[in-house]
Amino acid sequence: MDLFFVIGNVAFGLIMTLIGFKVYNPFKGKNEPEKEELWFKKFGTFFKVAGIIILIGGLIRLFAQL
Repeated sequence: MDLFFVIGNVAFGLIMTLIGFKVYNPFKGKNEPEKEELWFKKFGTFFKVAGIIILIGGLIRLFAQL
């Protein structure tokens, strides 16, 4: 069960990081460039930093369990 949560942390951290660096765009297909730019300006840095921290933490816990 613990492994399930660790893999979830890794996946969540990866998705947050990809959104923060605009590799994955959750606004794709919507014609709202102003809203998209405002959102990335407001939350982009948070998603970059938090995503990397969650991803690294998940990877450390994953390798500690193996």
